[in-house]
Amino acid sequence: MWMKQKYVITKNKEIIVLPELLQHSELSEWQPISAGCISFGTNKEGNPTCSCYGRSISLGLDSDPERDTEIAKKQLSMMDDY
Repeated sequence: MWMKQKYVITKNKEIIVLPELLQHSELSEWQPISAGCISFGTNKEGNPTCSCYGRSISLGLDSDPERDTEIAKKQLSMMDDY
């Protein structure tokens, strides 16, 4: 099962995850460099994983799916290399 949330990546390359009900623009003071949606689930081995995608309309920022997903997995201790 996959669960979707929103996120921003800050200028310090840190991820902040927020509920779908909030607007990305509420985190503008964190100086985001990318933003979008993040889905959480499990991989084929049953380990937790995530995937970043999409864009933020309220901030006018696109996601960088590959980079943002890598940042998220590192920060949230979800690396696929178990």
